[in-house]
Amino acid sequence: MSFSLFFQNAVALHQAGKLDEAEQIYRQLLEIAPEHTDLLHLLGMVAFQKGAFDSTLDFLYKAVKLSPDSAAYRFTLAQALQNSGRPKEALEQYGAVAALDENLPDTYNNTGVIYRSLGQKEQARQAFETALQKKPDFALAMMNLALLERDNGKNEAAMALLEKAAAIDPNDAEIHAQTAITLRQSGRYADALKSMERAAALCPDNPTYLNGLGIVKECLNDLDGAFDAYDAAVRCAPDYPDAYNNRANIYAKRGQKWDAEDDYKTAVKLDPKYAEAFNNLGALLYDNERYEEALECYRKAFIINPKQAETCLNLGMAVKESGDAAESVGLYLTALALKPELSIAHSYLAQALHTIYVHDKNPDLAKQLAHKWLQFFPGNPIARHVCDTFDNKNPAETSPAYVRDLFDAFADSFESSLQKLDYRVPDLLKTAFAKEKSGLRILDAGCGTGLNAPFLKTIAGHLTGVDLSPKMIEKAREKNLYDTLETADAVDYMNGRRAAFDAVVLADVACYFGDLTPLLTAAANCLSDGGKLFLTVEENGGTQPFALQPSGRYTHAEAALRQTLIQSGFDAPAPSRAVLRTENALPVNGLVVCAAKKNTGKEN
Repeated sequence: MSFSLFFQNAVALHQAGKLDEAEQIYRQLLEIAPEHTDLLHLLGMVAFQKGAFDSTLDFLYKAVKLSPDSAAYRFTLAQALQNSGRPKEALEQYGAVAALDENLPDTYNNTGVIYRSLGQKEQARQAFETALQKKPDFALAMMNLALLERDNGKNEAAMALLEKAAAIDPNDAEIHAQTAITLRQSGRYADALKSMERAAALCPDNPTYLNGLGIVKECLNDLDGAFDAYDAAVRCAPDYPDAYNNRANIYAKRGQKWDAEDDYKTAVKLDPKYAEAFNNLGALLYDNERYEEALECYRKAFIINPKQAETCLNLGMAVKESGDAAESVGLYLTALALKPELSIAHSYLAQALHTIYVHDKNPDLAKQLAHKWLQFFPGNPIARHVCDTFDNKNPAETSPAYVRDLFDAFADSFESSLQKLDYRVPDLLKTAFAKEKSGLRILDAGCGTGLNAPFLKTIAGHLTGVDLSPKMIEKAREKNLYDTLETADAVDYMNGRRAAFDAVVLADVACYFGDLTPLLTAAANCLSDGGKLFLTVEENGGTQPFALQPSGRYTHAEAALRQTLIQSGFDAPAPSRAVLRTENALPVNGLVVCAAKKNTGKEN
């Protein structure tokens, strides 16, 4: 058989996907003709298809050296360089291809992909637009231009391009997948699901699309459907770390912590530089009070990607639990520098500084760091409040902005945090109101997430909840126990509703007021004669009427409290003493008041 026939036979095998057999013949022929450029090019293509990029480049560089004016050889070389993570060299070769043949649209499309990956958006745009000038119905270039628009936050423009691309090539699964991602990022989850289902239907064994399907279903709170999709992705590609990470997230949400841990560990084993999976594993371990292991995971995530704000935040939490509150302050400030809208970091800063001040017995360092924080964020009410606290200022009350921001930040974790503190106020409320009749008009002022609602609903004819924090109100609304819920300042709300309630609950509200007169006067105003007031305060045990503590909360003296009750229109029974919660293994002692409004005869 002649050289030509052997060559044709090898090409036929190559086209049939029989790469090993084709390569064997190519190599035999290359021994006969070591400078045969087509053979070198084809061997480079076989190696490229096998993912053997070093061999690919070796063959293709030889082919290009022998035939420097071959646009086809240079184009394949550029692709190989691009796929092997050598973008600058790839750009040089694509430039050479364009100089040899300026009418190849794929050259400009691939160039645009590289520029986009390098963050050079304007060059990427020019390249994609040139590709479309050369070939107006080039669906792939149109999709890539859409992704560039999405990178710039222009999702509507991206969608318009993606719709055009899908009309040109309705069977391109990647176009449907990218459409789904764009819709998901726009909050259009139901539409995103349809597009991702279309992509998965076109390529049912593509693990990326199955994983994407799971992400959309998770956005729709279809956890079972999301799990099934992630599970299918794992079965389809057992070496796909993203699918393990995402399946672990579902396990964690279901409370299957051991399964979640196994999947996270598999993800980081498959990809030792998978910062997100290390971060998620750290969060799982942290929530289960395995702080040292969590710290190790967070540190790995931070080393991999020190510019991820959430990782800095989580590392700060773990560092604080390990006993280094000062280091945690630096990490929280770094998180805020990376992502100023990460508001919960301000609340964590307040906690860390309190630890330095009280438990580390280092008030000077706490003050120094607090003022540094305020210097960086002069308009932040939490930073201002902490500085006022440490500077021994004793304002009459905390600012409403401080309370709102504090509880907005903690809304998601509020109830789980209180469980760890052995929070007892709901039980104290049950005891105090155990003998109250039912059908009462009750105001839960400062209702938070609605911890007191399950009991109050049993004695309420109409239950109203009010809180300064919109996010706490959202959580309370999820309980579906309140007849009315409003975001409002409690004092303003009570002052505007004369004799509207039979009972007012002020559970853990007084700790944000120094002078209780405005709060108690407003409560008396909104109560009917004989109406009941439930009130808790943290006790200071001294003669000073109130004092702002390093915790940022006020404590009150019993004598001053009873006097203010009388002046505000209540009787003043002796309060009972109780432990309100436990913090840092120490009881927080409080006074519990159940008082009645005196008859005034002025309800109308």
